[in-house]
This record gives sequence, C-alpha cells and structure tokens, in this order.
Amino acid sequence: MAPNFYREIDLVKEQVIPPQQEVVLSSSAKEAAPQNIGSKTLSYELQDILGENKLAYGISLRTPEPLMNFFGKLRTSLTKTINCVEQKIDSSSKLYYDKERKITSAVAELHSDPREKLLPGFTYVLVASMSGSILTRNRNIFLRFTTPLLFGVSCFAYVLPTTFRNTKNLAYDVEKRNFPAFVQTQDNLYSGARKAVCSTAHYTSTFVSTVQKGYQKTNTAIKEWTGLNV
Repeated sequence: MAPNFYREIDLVKEQVIPPQQEVVLSSSAKEAAPQNIGSKTLSYELQDILGENKLAYGISLRTPEPLMNFFGKLRTSLTKTINCVEQKIDSSSKLYYDKERKITSAVAELHSDPREKLLPGFTYVLVASMSGSILTRNRNIFLRFTTPLLFGVSCFAYVLPTTFRNTKNLAYDVEKRNFPAFVQTQDNLYSGARKAVCSTAHYTSTFVSTVQKGYQKTNTAIKEWTGLNV
C-alpha cells in the first residue's frame, strides 16, 4: 500500500492545540520557566504575582490574582461612587424640577384672569407705594412703613382684583400650613371683628330707622296740629 503523503492532520491528537472547551496548565511553556534577562533572573515570587501560565484555546494566558483583585476593588469602588453621584444628581434634578413646576403652576393660578394686565397693574401699585412713602417721609417710622404698604395693597386690590384674591388665598394657605396656631388666632380675631362690624352696622341701621320713624311721626303731628310743613 502506497503511503499517503496528503493525509489530514488531527491537531488535537498531534497535541498542537488543546481539546475544545478545555484549559490546561502549560508548565512546559517558555513563559513558565525562569528566564535570564541580562544578569537577572525572574524569581518565582514574580511569577506568583504575574500568575500561572495557561493555554486557553491555543492562547497563552496569565491571571495575576493580586492585580485582578486590586483592579476589581478599584472598579467596584469607582462604580459605587459614580452610582452615588448619579443618584444625587437625579434627586437634585427631581427636586429642582418639582420646585420649578410648583412655582410656574402657582404663578399661572395667581394670574387666572387674562383680562388683567400685569405690567400696567404692578406699575400702578409701585406708584401708589411711592406716593405713600412721599406723603409720610417726615412722619414717624410706623407711618413710613405702613402707609406705602397700605397704599400698595389697596391699589393692588383695585387694579388687579382677581390676582389679588388668588394671592391672598395662596398666602393664607401657606400661612395655615406653616403657622396653624397663628392662623387660628387670626381667624378668631377676624371673626370677632366681623361680628362687631356687623353688630355695629345693625345697631346703626336700627337707630337710624328709629330716628327716621320718630322724625316722621313728629313731623306728621306738627303738621296736623299747626298745619306747618316742617
């Protein structure tokens, strides 16, 4: 039988490459033995640091455990730091957008009447406040503080009534949420003052009605007795 010079070579059986899905320790590889570099020799301690030489799928690999552990810890720490920074940025951004949305919605709710022109209205309020300051420039500190405020608030309520009402309700809600005891006292004082004003108006109206009736009766009696029209 003639020899077959063109036979197929089995690289695994010929031990040219390791079997598939297998990693073997290459103790006979060139990198595994100490090498002479000039007058120095690579020690086995350095080989322990660099790791054992292995052949994986025909590729020579080294796995230095200390370096892998060091960079693994470094990568884990860096990942945790980046995640923490991202969470802080996300929470800060969320808080900022929530505040911005609350402010914009509050401003939109305050100016609910499009017929009210804000720029001319606030110009009138500013002029009224400056007028109050000018009128009380030679007065005491109490008048110099309260008069411009009173003039400005009165002008605000007159030129921008809807915006003023919405602003007053918003201020009341904020005050009630932060200072409930003070708001309760304020409401009690307001209710008492309102009852006093209503009672005064009622008694005044009754008194005026009584005086008018007495006057009419007196006028009628004088007219009947004397014939004079008083």
